[in-house]
Amino acid sequence: MARPSKKLPRTATHRPAVRRRRFRHDEVRAVDMFSGFGGLTKGLAMAGVTTIMAANHSPYKVEIHEANHPDAEHWIADLVDPEAADYHSARDLPPADFLAAGVSCVNHSQANTVKAYEQGMALFELDDPDYEERVTRSERDRATANCVLHYAAQHHPRIVLVECTTELTSWGPAVQGRAKVGDGSTYRWWLKQFDLLNYDHKVLYLNSQFFGVPQSRDRLYIAFWDRSLPAPDLEHRPVSRCHHCDKDVEAVWTWRTGIPPTGSVRYGKQYEYRCPSCRRPVVPPMTPSVAALDLTDLGTRIGDKPVRTFKDGTTGPLAAATMARAERCRQRFADFPAVLMPAKAVHGSERHPWQPMSTQTSQQETSILSTGPVVQQLWTPALALAVDNYQGGPRGATTPLPTQVGSETLAVVSSGIIPFRKNTVPTVHTEPMPTFTSDQIPGMLTAAGWFKQNGSTGTETAPHPVTDPLGTLTANDTAGLLATHWRAALAELPLEECYFRMMRAYEVGRGCGFDVDFADYQGSFKVWGSARNQVDGFGNAVSPQVGAWIGSRLRAVLHRSEFAAAA
Repeated sequence: MARPSKKLPRTATHRPAVRRRRFRHDEVRAVDMFSGFGGLTKGLAMAGVTTIMAANHSPYKVEIHEANHPDAEHWIADLVDPEAADYHSARDLPPADFLAAGVSCVNHSQANTVKAYEQGMALFELDDPDYEERVTRSERDRATANCVLHYAAQHHPRIVLVECTTELTSWGPAVQGRAKVGDGSTYRWWLKQFDLLNYDHKVLYLNSQFFGVPQSRDRLYIAFWDRSLPAPDLEHRPVSRCHHCDKDVEAVWTWRTGIPPTGSVRYGKQYEYRCPSCRRPVVPPMTPSVAALDLTDLGTRIGDKPVRTFKDGTTGPLAAATMARAERCRQRFADFPAVLMPAKAVHGSERHPWQPMSTQTSQQETSILSTGPVVQQLWTPALALAVDNYQGGPRGATTPLPTQVGSETLAVVSSGIIPFRKNTVPTVHTEPMPTFTSDQIPGMLTAAGWFKQNGSTGTETAPHPVTDPLGTLTANDTAGLLATHWRAALAELPLEECYFRMMRAYEVGRGCGFDVDFADYQGSFKVWGSARNQVDGFGNAVSPQVGAWIGSRLRAVLHRSEFAAAA
């Protein structure tokens, strides 16, 4: 049952911890600024860091955060605008060892930072009475990064972790003739303030799809640490298969082009991973979007949707532009019975279920187009097998897939797909599946074989006979089934016979790395409210798994420092 948010007066509101904390002597304490749904809080908890205080301006998001982290105190407050009735200064948040902040980053422009930059002043020394009159929404969002400076200057936490979109690096005066592009001078000045506060730092560009999240989400992470601490190991080296060397390697994060003037940095365009031996590009294992999708819910048959008149004057079950996008997506991925397609734009990034989702924003922008009976024929009798080091148990189609990590391999087993082992005879669907050991490879067998898309455009395919093992699923290698009985049906199926629906809020949540309720699965993350509010919360959240990876390496630095001091 939905739990409505309490209506609060527009004043800063402190909420004590629901549950009393019990500190350990070695506990690392954190403050999460702009905490939202608590992606960073959860990630830090997974890394062994305890959040004692979280702050956000949204009562709804604070209530969600509080339900999931009852040991933390909370502030419902505007940390940015001193003139706001609900303002609470970041300087007045409690001191902690670790400051985490997911700062906003929409369009890069300046508010009170321009005056501080021009005068060579620190932001926490600047008084700007005209701030509210001059500031725009994007400028206020940008100022969230300045709150991190306020806190660091006041409390000097030993570790600071900032998450933002990659465009933060272009923060500065607008470049003439380039809309929404700054020259990066304010960003460089902002980094310099941390240098003056005796911090070293490292900038990371990471994509969530390589951390067990079924979403391609490139983000900028900046880790600051006090210079008295040893430098943390923040090199992301995912175990990847180098086909040239024919072995698994610890891939090396490598620039391809450097940072463009827009600050937009994306995996595959500006950076990639390479083999440390031959230096050829490799692709780390990723998590497919099917891990987040409830394919037992196909939505409504397009032909059964009521005919409506749309703003463009056209009539039909869906808007003409939506129908055109649906047909385009279906033609692009003609061999896949289900496709993720953009629902609100003529141009977008359509994906098939073996690819990670596109970057999730604060709005419901993704729909699922499926082929009804064909997709049910493929998925309903299917088993999804998650094999950890080639050992694992089958899961039914109604059971959510586990989070896929670098050492796991996914396979789909249906009545026409039969698992087999290397150097063994394939089993049939009426026999129990064999146990996979470390020297055995799971594969898939159909009447016609299977194929693998190896090219950058997704159109270059390499067919394999049924005797070949499936191999490891990566972000660029997409395995498909050559099953003639449903492939032919897909080609002949009219669009009106397809099914269409928007992604559900719980699918978005799972796609963002949150352990939400899913079909018959009971998740650990508590959430309620409208689908729009939930999608906004998930879409703005930091991927917990990435926060856990970074947080564990930063926490290790604190313990190494303590051990060194004790010695």
